[in-house]
Amino acid sequence: MIFKSVLFILSFILLNTKICIPQEIDLIKIIAIVNDEPITATDLYERLQLTIVSSNLPNDPETRQNLSGQILQTLINEKLQQQEADRLNIIINENEINRTIRNIEINNNLNEGQLIETLSERGVPKNALKNNLKANLINEKLLQRIIKPKIIINNDEVNNEYKNLIMNEGKTEFKISEILLNFNDLSSKEETLLVAKELRNQIIKNNNFDEIANQININGTGKYIRNNEWVISTNLNEKLFDNLNKIQKNEITELIITNSSVSIYQLDDKRTNSIPDLSNSIVNLAFISFDLPINMNRINEAISKIKNQTTNISTCTEMYESTKEIGNKKGKILGRTSKNGLPNNFLIELENLDEKTPSKPIIADDGIYVLMICDFNKELNQEYALKEYVKNKLQNRSIVTLQNRYLLDLNRKALIDIRL
Repeated sequence: MIFKSVLFILSFILLNTKICIPQEIDLIKIIAIVNDEPITATDLYERLQLTIVSSNLPNDPETRQNLSGQILQTLINEKLQQQEADRLNIIINENEINRTIRNIEINNNLNEGQLIETLSERGVPKNALKNNLKANLINEKLLQRIIKPKIIINNDEVNNEYKNLIMNEGKTEFKISEILLNFNDLSSKEETLLVAKELRNQIIKNNNFDEIANQININGTGKYIRNNEWVISTNLNEKLFDNLNKIQKNEITELIITNSSVSIYQLDDKRTNSIPDLSNSIVNLAFISFDLPINMNRINEAISKIKNQTTNISTCTEMYESTKEIGNKKGKILGRTSKNGLPNNFLIELENLDEKTPSKPIIADDGIYVLMICDFNKELNQEYALKEYVKNKLQNRSIVTLQNRYLLDLNRKALIDIRL
């Protein structure tokens, strides 16, 4: 994940700063200093090249000019995060970066080394991708170290969100994108409305909502808000809901006017909210574990002994009580748990295992396990699965909020000198 800047003054300066880098520019020129550490024109040039090529944008002066302020701000944010990582002794080594590159290549059916070579042939300096990936890996490690430990989701939050989920089943929900123009960003409400009407006419004529929205976001005259989550109809104001009901996918609404802004929405998708059956993704589980034999040549003997010890166990309670006499004392009743978190060899064994029946011994790296499904209660499994889904959704929301606050704190404490 990449931290998003929420420092308005800095954002305004950078988004309204136009930088065009001709071929003959002095690439060692310092264009910003962040807590005594420089960002050079080379850094900006490399990231511009990477962004333009990877996004398949026109490589012309206008595009570079429009992107430069936004990318410079990204580089400043990354420099702050790098300094924070240094303070916390967070290190990204070359092997981590290379593994990430190789994973990208595998996912795109590329040979090893082909990604950087392909980018290089299109004018992207070879260090550009590695520097970008290093920044992303730092973000991930800061997320694990700083952000996630602060997230606490209590049962009341989960239960309230779960109730809303159940109540909204069968209602219409939308996936939408928004161009937002605030009256305060321009001189008056009337002028803002004129601009919004002209933008809407252009979008209808050229079918280019995303292009115009991105341009507005880059030049700072408005905001492009793309929500990848589904929005339930009851969370929309009446006028927007009526507009969305009248249009088809990829069409745009009339102007939606509030006391402080005007918006144009695009309908990205629409569906009836239905709750999927997730009951089969949950298992109510107990286990006994045994140590591997010191001499692995005796593994068959150990497995035979374990079978004899566990074959007559008929309930999870009996299995738990048996851990006091057999095994390595680490067995327990796990209760309901997601199958997604279980090893593959466990899942294979559970596939055809009847309730309250001991599994055959399963050999793992850290021991030998015997599993038991305590029961299969479809209703309770579904409730557990949905609450886990809700909990993850709440955690993701908290992550975004805390990331923004964290970066804001870094910016507030920093000494940033922009030399354009």
